[in-house]
Amino acid sequence: MAGMEEEKKAEESTAEEKAPEGKPVPIVTRSMMEEACPTCGAEEPSMPAVLPDPSWSTEKLIAATKDKHMLVRSNAIILLSRREISESLEALIEALKDQEYLVKSNAMVAIAAYGKQVSDRIIQALSDADKDVRAGAAWIIGELKDNRAIEALEKVAKDDYPLARIQAKASLLALGKGKKKQEEKAEPEEPKEAQPE
Repeated sequence: MAGMEEEKKAEESTAEEKAPEGKPVPIVTRSMMEEACPTCGAEEPSMPAVLPDPSWSTEKLIAATKDKHMLVRSNAIILLSRREISESLEALIEALKDQEYLVKSNAMVAIAAYGKQVSDRIIQALSDADKDVRAGAAWIIGELKDNRAIEALEKVAKDDYPLARIQAKASLLALGKGKKKQEEKAEPEEPKEAQPE
């Protein structure tokens, strides 16, 4: 056992010595370690047995967006983005509710990649009951640059959820309709009246 530990240390030190100066060196993350995770207590890294494949049917990919493994959900979303909008859009919008940011962001990018043909549905999503859907939809509209969403974005810019507000304000700026920070601070000056002499 002690011999294995010494062997690992020797490998690590030689990797550090071989790394050219100024070049990035891969970092071993906790999920790559052989020991148990101190946070969750997992004995081994949790890896899915199978990742989604392009040969999977749309129905199977949609089901995979609900899988327990984040990597499965994320990959399913990427593959769904290559399918017909009519088959995948609602599943991608639903993925905006995911707990993992990687899954949400993949869904946002996937939806935006469809272009303005999804604008009507995304404008509707700006008033969704779910805060993450509103935030994601606000970002997507900024990418699509659809001026029809300005009124809805202005409502989301007053949302209770900070991320939705930020995304809506950023999208309004992208559409040329938002206030820049300097403009918000500057108060309009009242015109000076000519004083009689």
